[in-house]
Amino acid sequence: MDIVTDMPVRLHIGCGTNTLPGWINIDQVARMPGVSTDLDVTALPYGDDTVDAVLAEHMLEHLSFAEEALVWREIARVLRPGGTLTLEVPDFEWVCTTFLAANDEWRDFYTVGAVDHYAGCGRDLDQRWGILQTMFFGNQNGTGQFHRSAYTEGKLRAIAGALDFRDIAVRRLFNKGGQALRARLVR
Repeated sequence: MDIVTDMPVRLHIGCGTNTLPGWINIDQVARMPGVSTDLDVTALPYGDDTVDAVLAEHMLEHLSFAEEALVWREIARVLRPGGTLTLEVPDFEWVCTTFLAANDEWRDFYTVGAVDHYAGCGRDLDQRWGILQTMFFGNQNGTGQFHRSAYTEGKLRAIAGALDFRDIAVRRLFNKGGQALRARLVR
């Protein structure tokens, strides 16, 4: 809670074009008005226990191994007791299983920037070199659009425990072309 305005402090990290009213929308590149690009998510400018909520949808998988540790620790540091982290990431177990079960029929080089080209295989989940490959590596259509980390339910639960979150709920859903994990962690 902001002690001056008495308003909740809510951070939307990696917002892309999904800006939310009443949230501090943060991304590396401002694709929409009102997006903060000057906040370093590895060193957030908030005191300990001062943030009410953090939302990170399809952002954490874009962090390097070193950044991943810093960002998770920063989120845990700034969240107040009872504060929530809601996140969504590709379900890496599903991605691996689906990739291995899919056809290995490469068709074309990936066309960067083309909508749904995905190496000539489109969004078909029965082709390894279509949208499935982007779940491993990101779509690589610009700065920050590379996947450098991965998550399973077990990893999310282990991180929550290591950072002293008191509760975690995880569900699976289909989003962004594949199965994702959506988790709500309570500090």
